[in-house]
Amino acid sequence: MAVVAVDIGGTHTRVDLGDGTVVRFRTDPGYDRQLALLRDAVPGTPAAVGVSFGGRVTATGEVRVALHLRGYEGRPLAHDLESTLDAPVRVAHDATCGLLGEHALGSLRGTDRCGYVTLSTGVGAALRLGAGGHFVAVTTEAGHQLVAGNDLRCDCGQTGCLETLLGGAALGRRLGRPLDDVDDPGFWREYARHLADGLANFALAAGLDAVAVGGAIASRRAELWPPLRAALAERLTYQAVRVHPAALHDAPLAGARVLVDNPPGGVLH
Repeated sequence: MAVVAVDIGGTHTRVDLGDGTVVRFRTDPGYDRQLALLRDAVPGTPAAVGVSFGGRVTATGEVRVALHLRGYEGRPLAHDLESTLDAPVRVAHDATCGLLGEHALGSLRGTDRCGYVTLSTGVGAALRLGAGGHFVAVTTEAGHQLVAGNDLRCDCGQTGCLETLLGGAALGRRLGRPLDDVDDPGFWREYARHLADGLANFALAAGLDAVAVGGAIASRRAELWPPLRAALAERLTYQAVRVHPAALHDAPLAGARVLVDNPPGGVLH
């Protein structure tokens, strides 16, 4: 069987079987139940499995922090999936996989200093530094940068995180409805301003030349981009940074497949 790619998000899981088939289901907050769902989704024995995960993991694939999947924390995800699927498994943060996918196959090809930001259940970010095959992809906590004047409590325990202003879960709780149901142009203009601040800080702090923005919120809300571009033009007067939508429909899933062939030292968890 071919290499299988898996994207375990805070809300949904996608499994690309490598033959054009993509299986999609809601992520189970119960760790053992999720393993069983993945076993059912993958027929046969894969050659290898690359996993994009919505949380921080160690180099050996143990879940360190998963703000939206607390029951997974401390669990050896790579080891358990290897036992479940009888195949070698690599696991990385979903933003890191999104970065790998966009750089290998999407809008960041040929850019040495670049980043990827995902706007979905939470806010994730990763950056790539280096030339050619000599690079390191680094998971960052750009979603937990502190925003002046923001007194909202984040799931991480801090007060004032950018994720409280941009993350789908945090906003859904505060608004009392999912973001898919919010069509107020004023809300999305304010969202764009907060996002522009976060993207500018992320890009300038790391000296990035380009940032691709993906995730469900970015891909479904075309009206976000005109005010976002305007806000970025106001802020990025010192150093130009190309900020654009991710080219791939599901960059983390594509990147999970790329992850399998990347040397372990190329990803800093």
